[in-house]
Amino acid sequence: MKSSSYSSEYNILTKKFYTRVALILIGVATFLLAACAPDIPPVPQPAPVIPAIEAPSVVIGAPSRQEASPTPDVTPAATQELSTPASDTQYCDLFNNMIISVIYLDWMRDTPLEFYFKMPGGVPGLEKAIPDTSNTWEYSGKIGDHLTSNCEFVSGYVERLYCKVNLPAEYAYTARELSLSLKGCEQPVYTDPATTVPGFIN
Repeated sequence: MKSSSYSSEYNILTKKFYTRVALILIGVATFLLAACAPDIPPVPQPAPVIPAIEAPSVVIGAPSRQEASPTPDVTPAATQELSTPASDTQYCDLFNNMIISVIYLDWMRDTPLEFYFKMPGGVPGLEKAIPDTSNTWEYSGKIGDHLTSNCEFVSGYVERLYCKVNLPAEYAYTARELSLSLKGCEQPVYTDPATTVPGFIN
């Protein structure tokens, strides 16, 4: 019995010994192969390909040229027989800052309504001289749809321009548009959009 157990132990030790020897030989062989193997150059890695980016093409055109607008043909207006000096275009501005008021006189039935425009400083052209002008200073008034006769300055009554107008009876006590015009001026020199026409005194 003792010889049998001794034999099995001996076999186990022998296997372990040969296993270690084999491992040692494998390690030595691996070292020798690594030491004796020729140097193998590393495989070059391909360079990354960067796609070329084309710069956008910019087309610069010739500078634009703006053509002048065509000048419309202007037909000259018919001239009056008497030429008007250039300074005459300013007389219409004399009334811009003038505070004009209207005073009505007593109105009798079947008679024209008389009234006057109060002009501080004098009536231009008739009472107050305006130099360097050829204007005839013809004034006219209008109440509603009815025109006055030529308005006039009466000597001795300062700053007053007297007018007369024939009005229908239904105009009495009503609000009507009143205007004063001067020949040569495109627009009235005075306007009251709602003057109150007086009533009859008889």
